[in-house]
Amino acid sequence: MTVSLLITVVGMGLVFGAIILFWLVMSALVRVTGDRIQDSGEGREDPQGEAMDQELRRKAALAAVAVALTLEFQDQPKPFPLPPTALVSTWQAVMRSKLIGQRGAMR
Repeated sequence: MTVSLLITVVGMGLVFGAIILFWLVMSALVRVTGDRIQDSGEGREDPQGEAMDQELRRKAALAAVAVALTLEFQDQPKPFPLPPTALVSTWQAVMRSKLIGQRGAMR
């Protein structure tokens, strides 16, 4: 019993150790390769850059409205009409086929 408990603890320790190792490696990779986010607005003295940013936002909003209007007025396909209801329910069809399978086809 002691040996099985020891094996379990060692196995769980290895699994959690590997998870923590992967987490540390991913954190290091994110810190090394991640782009640094610049402060928004501080130290920005480029009025032309702000004007271009506003122009890009205006164009993006205009494009979003155009796509939304196009999708709204686009001809939607008509849903396929459902067939008329069956005279025999699914349960009845299954039970009848089971009976025919047991007896064989009648002539």
